[in-house]
Amino acid sequence: MTGCSSVRKVAANSMSDMLAGIDKKGRKVEKKAGSPNIMSAVTGESDTILISDFFPTALKMYEIVQASNPEHLGLQITCGSLNVMYANVFVQLPADQLTDEQYDLKYAEYKRAKAHYLKGRDFILGALGKKYAGFADVILSDDNAAVDKAVLLLKQEDVDAAYWCAAGALGAFALDPLDPELLGRLYGPVAMLERAAALNPDYNLGAIWSVLAAFYFSAPADFGGDTERGMYCYNEALRVADGKSPSPYIMYAESVCTKNNDETGFIDCLQKALAINPDDVPDNRLATIIFQNKARWLLGQTENYFIHW
Repeated sequence: MTGCSSVRKVAANSMSDMLAGIDKKGRKVEKKAGSPNIMSAVTGESDTILISDFFPTALKMYEIVQASNPEHLGLQITCGSLNVMYANVFVQLPADQLTDEQYDLKYAEYKRAKAHYLKGRDFILGALGKKYAGFADVILSDDNAAVDKAVLLLKQEDVDAAYWCAAGALGAFALDPLDPELLGRLYGPVAMLERAAALNPDYNLGAIWSVLAAFYFSAPADFGGDTERGMYCYNEALRVADGKSPSPYIMYAESVCTKNNDETGFIDCLQKALAINPDDVPDNRLATIIFQNKARWLLGQTENYFIHW
């Protein structure tokens, strides 16, 4: 009986490793040379409607598997990242494009997105808390010195978790900046991103730098906003993306050009985003197409963003 239980546990962990790409201790599973990347079936897809219909099923499937193997940190981290992806791409992004006449629906969708952002954050914080005792409580505290000390525990293998956790926390804040629970908990997520950027500055086509830049450009100075730091992060995002990701251009158009009433810069950034060939990075094709669709929509809204004197 004990032997059967052990075999089942090994099988469960093996399947969980495969699904998450991260093992039960939260370490990235190293793939053998030439082995397929199963996630490319999703991230490399060009049919965005197909993936938007499929994603909720995949998300719940991962959560069901995680519930059956709750000690597997890789699955817990993956469930967190999937919730943040879902919130951003399949809930908030469509809601952003609803009209003012659809306010009630937009508000309801923003509420859903915020819930998934925070669910994703908490999944990952729970995993990091198991790995580093007390980490979760410190990150969400107002003790900045303790936060600075805690983030130094993060290692190279934690960069993915740190990125998605912080993106979830900041995504929720962006949707509801007046929520006092979120307003007092900004330092920790930003510190996590800064630590992740230091550990892996070339991560995922500049994704860490883009999120940092968006925060520094948009947040009030009293809550960590810093235009100079934002420009540094933006330039780092451009460097790492090397013209292969639309995200830095779209982020700059929304966060800086609209604020500065820079219509020419706005259009230029969005046109640069649209000039990218999604096939240049096949494993990132889905994200490129989704955000290029957003760039097209923003271009169509140009007159609503700028004042002509």
